[in-house]
Amino acid sequence: MTLATALPHFGEACLGLALTTALLAFGLSIAAYSRRGSDLALLKSAERSLYLSTATFTLAALVLIFCFLTDNFLVRYVFSYSSSAMPIVYKIAALWGGQEGSLLFWVWISSLYGALAIYFHRHTDRSLIPIAITVFSSILIFFGFLLIYHENPFALFPDVPHDGRGLNPLLQNPSMALHPPSLYLGFTGMSVPFAFAISALVSRQLDSRWIIASRRWTLTAWLFLSIGNLLGAQWAYVELGWGGFWGWDPVENAAILPWFTATAFLHSVMIQEKRGMLKFWNVHLIVISFMLTILGTYLTRSGVVQSVHSFARSNIGYFFLGFLAITLIVSTYLIYSRRKDLRSANIFESFFSKESAFVVNNIALVGAAFIILWCTLFPTASELIVGSRVIVGPPFFNKMLAPLGIILLILTGIGPIIAWRRSSASQFDRNFLWPIIVGIIAMGTSALLGITHWYAVLTAFGAAFVLTTVIEEFYRGTLSRITQFGEPWNIALFRASFRNNRKYGGYVVHVGIVLIFIGIAGSLYKDVYEFEMAPGQTVTFDQYSATLEKFEDRESANQSERYAVLHLESDDQFLSEVRPARFFYKNPEQPTTEVDIYSRWSEDVYFTLGDFHSETGSAKIQITLNPLISLLWLGGLILIAGGFISMLPPMEFQRKNPPTKREAA
Repeated sequence: MTLATALPHFGEACLGLALTTALLAFGLSIAAYSRRGSDLALLKSAERSLYLSTATFTLAALVLIFCFLTDNFLVRYVFSYSSSAMPIVYKIAALWGGQEGSLLFWVWISSLYGALAIYFHRHTDRSLIPIAITVFSSILIFFGFLLIYHENPFALFPDVPHDGRGLNPLLQNPSMALHPPSLYLGFTGMSVPFAFAISALVSRQLDSRWIIASRRWTLTAWLFLSIGNLLGAQWAYVELGWGGFWGWDPVENAAILPWFTATAFLHSVMIQEKRGMLKFWNVHLIVISFMLTILGTYLTRSGVVQSVHSFARSNIGYFFLGFLAITLIVSTYLIYSRRKDLRSANIFESFFSKESAFVVNNIALVGAAFIILWCTLFPTASELIVGSRVIVGPPFFNKMLAPLGIILLILTGIGPIIAWRRSSASQFDRNFLWPIIVGIIAMGTSALLGITHWYAVLTAFGAAFVLTTVIEEFYRGTLSRITQFGEPWNIALFRASFRNNRKYGGYVVHVGIVLIFIGIAGSLYKDVYEFEMAPGQTVTFDQYSATLEKFEDRESANQSERYAVLHLESDDQFLSEVRPARFFYKNPEQPTTEVDIYSRWSEDVYFTLGDFHSETGSAKIQITLNPLISLLWLGGLILIAGGFISMLPPMEFQRKNPPTKREAA
């Protein structure tokens, strides 16, 4: 037996051992819980079985990666998604390029999350561990069963093919190499708070312990979902050649749904920790978030929705539907049977309070998720009911979600500064007077500049309102330290921020959201120009002119490339050379559009090369002006930075300066 055949068989053996040890962890954890954790030997054995399952899933994934790197086309999956001419980075990315590999990648990351969660909480949250292991091992059993009996990534050909089919050219993009693993890290990460929530329900430990244990894991999953969706939008913007960043594709929608519910959870847990309220709501949010990750996987693999991102139609969707149904039944039973334990310790005292603002915020977030889900499934539902598929396009999504978006933007500024329990008139004036004034000024200024679309005008108000509240909060925190400790303003700002990084990291996230909203509003004023151009020809558009200098051809092992070389000018000043292109991939034979973009803070000048006409020596050039699009990408980066800051442990700062005379007195 050669290495080329031995390694896939070893990978299959790893999958079999991983499934066996997951089953063992499942049985041992139930036995340990039935003895109320008194049998530590059983619990330790369950933990070790879960660790062993993680190790063997890891080995299986590494074996498949090695098969890609060594061009082992004897493996059917490697043959289907790789070729010898592909760059190494895309050979690794091919691991999640198809159904079997993506399932293996999913269960591998899930097992790592489970093992890390159990390891880090084995002492601090011992009472939650047995059922948490049961939940983690159940997930591993489900995916392990699919991989071994239905979607084997190590299936072999009888003879070695000469070369592989290659990865879909649209996926051979740096953003796409990072986008799926980021989403998988977000999707699978939701299993940790779900496991703690189920453990709390089973054991009736429904105080804030499970919230505290799962908050950082939820934030981690949320952060990866944010990164994944941002990279997906970036991929769509630079790879598809249409000048947009979000098309409400069903798989795009499936990726963002759990982001909305996880965001709602991260807000409402603060109310449970502070006031002992919204226990019922928080458990539901975690269960829904986890189920949405499974639903998204089902939609991608079942063929229920039509999407350029979907895998081939397969009856594997029925297995996911069954897993989803079991999860729904078990979770619903547990929540219903524990409904008395989930009662809030306090009541709402006023509509004008932080608690009420967070509840309205959560209703808007969950409402947006519901609208997206319903519009995504509506074509399938219409086909089942009336026999014809009614397509719901982007205009309908935009029309339905734009008002909710404005509400969410304004609530982003209200929630942090409104008082707990009840806001008095004086507090309201002190906190909201300047944000409202600045918001009105911004709205009036935008109207004077010719911005008249209602969404853009209200975005100007909301953005100015939120930014003013954030600046006020940073100012108050900094001033407090300057007054109390006599620190210089820059040191006071840093220490105030990182001593309460959860609070101020959230404010940074809000700044990122504001910039994203501004970038989206700018897309309302996008302009598209189309020209038929030959070398030496100059065209003018808006404040720019572009001259086509030449066409240029290149050849590589993986693709043939044709570039249009243009010089971009504005007011007779040379700005940049741009090189939009068309790539013609050899394996598989498929053309792609490669855009080139001249970016400035105010707008992108976005060039797309269309069809080339050999008889005239000309080609179609499409130029799109995208106002303020750079703020969307900047906002995404700031949002991610704020998420990282929120995850950091609070910093303690020792005073080096002696007390001031005022303090000594």
